[in-house]
Amino acid sequence: MKLNNQSNKLSLSGDKSIAIRALILCAHFKGNHKIYNFPKNEDVTATLNALSQIGLKYRHYKNYININSNDINFNETEIDCNESATAARLLTGYLSGLRIKTIIKGQKTLKNRPMDRIIDPLSSVGAKIKSKDNFIPIEINSSKNLTPINQELKLPSAQIKSALILYAISVKGESKITGLTNTRDHLERMLKYINYPIKINGNEIRILGDINTNKNLNIKLPGDISSASFLICAAILSTNSNLQIMNVCINKYRIGFVEVACKMGANIEIKNKRNINGESVGDIHVYNGSKLKGVNIDQSDIPNIIDEIPIISILALYADGKTTFNGVDELRVKESNRLQSIISNIKEMNGIAKENNNSLEIYGNNKLYNTTISSYGDHRIFMSFYIANKIINKNYKHQIHDTCYKKTFPTFIELVDKVIN
Repeated sequence: MKLNNQSNKLSLSGDKSIAIRALILCAHFKGNHKIYNFPKNEDVTATLNALSQIGLKYRHYKNYININSNDINFNETEIDCNESATAARLLTGYLSGLRIKTIIKGQKTLKNRPMDRIIDPLSSVGAKIKSKDNFIPIEINSSKNLTPINQELKLPSAQIKSALILYAISVKGESKITGLTNTRDHLERMLKYINYPIKINGNEIRILGDINTNKNLNIKLPGDISSASFLICAAILSTNSNLQIMNVCINKYRIGFVEVACKMGANIEIKNKRNINGESVGDIHVYNGSKLKGVNIDQSDIPNIIDEIPIISILALYADGKTTFNGVDELRVKESNRLQSIISNIKEMNGIAKENNNSLEIYGNNKLYNTTISSYGDHRIFMSFYIANKIINKNYKHQIHDTCYKKTFPTFIELVDKVIN
């Protein structure tokens, strides 16, 4: 696929965040289910494998995955979430509500991700959860004293919110979640789409649990907007590159990257907006000729771009002036300390970046040089700095041994190499 003064179209595998939530709902509602445009990255595969340990059966077809959840069991089990924090946190919530005695394990970077943000609220409603210093592995023990959730979220986290909702759907009574609920809302949208009794009023979520769970689900996944952000960045920074990414999730809590890129001067347009399975979907068009400038990003905007800060940092390297990300402490507890990872890689390329009072500052338009990427095992760090190096020299080759990008975007190298051509 060449990108010389012509528009190129591509589609992406289904959104990872939606896919993981869809799989857990398929396990919960007994029946035969289909998920279309199902992604096969490592995080989603870890979730699928974990649910198979409690009796979920599945079969892959060309355009969808078929799931049978009629034989879910409640036997003591042990599951491995590989490096997926989303799977580990959401399954901790769900399995606590089911009263299944479970040990949740993980590998590599997941062992360093804090789990107290899930353990504490679940423990407050009767869940019996053990862990060493609030890290993986987690031991969930059966509890007869589970009560509905009545929780005010103090941290803007979609993973915490989803874990509590997944707990709530299995526990008799009405649960209420308030506080900082204005984060990605894929689970709430799916529950509404299948007519589950969930009510949302402002920042208050009310949900009934332990109701009839016989239902066949058919879910069509939009393309992954987080994966799309890397290709959009590559097209923005490439000379004479026009790009169309079709059928992408444009949930209002997920398009922060596009909004920031446009604020910086990127020439992007979203067309053909529509609704599929309760989700907002559109076609993203990236046009050449963008002139980027540095911007100041407010702390209130950080939760909705937290995963995209590494790739926005690459745009900042090629922008006039300074770009500031305010309130980025959450970057320290991702797959790597992303604040440190971003700064060290930029400095290795002869760029200028620094931390200043819990803010990240990046100064653009310096002379940059190719370097070996220090990914720290972090997929988003690797993909961001691969693009940065590829823009400097389109013949740049990555370290073959570093395949951490397969965690969420296994076709990343292939697609980026086509965009930057």
